[in-house]
Amino acid sequence: MTPPTLSIVTISFNQASYLKQCLDSVLSQKREGVEFIVVDPGSTDGSREILEAHRGGIDQLILEPDAGPADGLNKGFAGANGQIGYFINSDDFLLPGATNRVLAFFDAHRDIDVALCGAWMVDGDGQPLRRLRATPITPERLVDNRAIPVQQGVFFSMEAFRDVGGFNAENRSCWDTELLFDFAMAGKTFAIGRERIGAFRIYDGSLSGGVAGAAHRERLADDWGRMRARLSPQQRPFPKKLARLAKNLANPFNAAEALRAKLAPSSIFRAWERDMQAAAPVSPGHDALEKGRHTEEKGRCNHILDAEN
Repeated sequence: MTPPTLSIVTISFNQASYLKQCLDSVLSQKREGVEFIVVDPGSTDGSREILEAHRGGIDQLILEPDAGPADGLNKGFAGANGQIGYFINSDDFLLPGATNRVLAFFDAHRDIDVALCGAWMVDGDGQPLRRLRATPITPERLVDNRAIPVQQGVFFSMEAFRDVGGFNAENRSCWDTELLFDFAMAGKTFAIGRERIGAFRIYDGSLSGGVAGAAHRERLADDWGRMRARLSPQQRPFPKKLARLAKNLANPFNAAEALRAKLAPSSIFRAWERDMQAAAPVSPGHDALEKGRHTEEKGRCNHILDAEN
């Protein structure tokens, strides 16, 4: 059977402080069957110079205006040649061995459309804060915040991506979540894995860190409202308090990890060091802790939980 191929897209806009680490993290582990596409709509902070210095390793460098991050990602994936799609923001970065893990996972589970794996949360200096693990996804779980999608651990079949029309270019706040929502609404098949693929950087200058303020919160409310309006009466979201409890019950690992980071930070650093040294691919079909399948209305979710590294 022909090995799967992978297309990685990075959108870059005025994040020169972090861009080189992102580029190096991808280029250092490129291999046959992996292509790298970078989109920059007009950075003015030195990012263009960094991209030019790395041009030799970038398969497609798209330097043209776009209508926002989602539109930029669509431009990148429009020219993708791989069977698998993955995107990493220019202020985040791949963990060692990530491309091998992605390819190994999809090679072992070719009947899935979307993989939901894990990641690290790091600070502005790239220092580890805690590990993140994804939870099952349905349209309802996404819009009432019961689901925990870990964007830096998400990869998908390009066939499924094209089938749902890619990212909603009108979404300026949570385009990654809406893509997952569209996958779920279309009944695409999900798999959950314990592999950690990327590092999610949270800092004062990021959207997640609150840099966009009230304007971003307004856009977020509008985008969430549009998704909620697409639910059927049978897909009613949970009340907020119940949703928060259900979220923690569905994945106690994340809450435990946050507590571990406070009480035993040395264990977090040991886990980080192991991951930063782990360049070999993880075989998702071995040492499984749990396997199961279940069907949700408007979406099928295959759970494949692999042993912790």
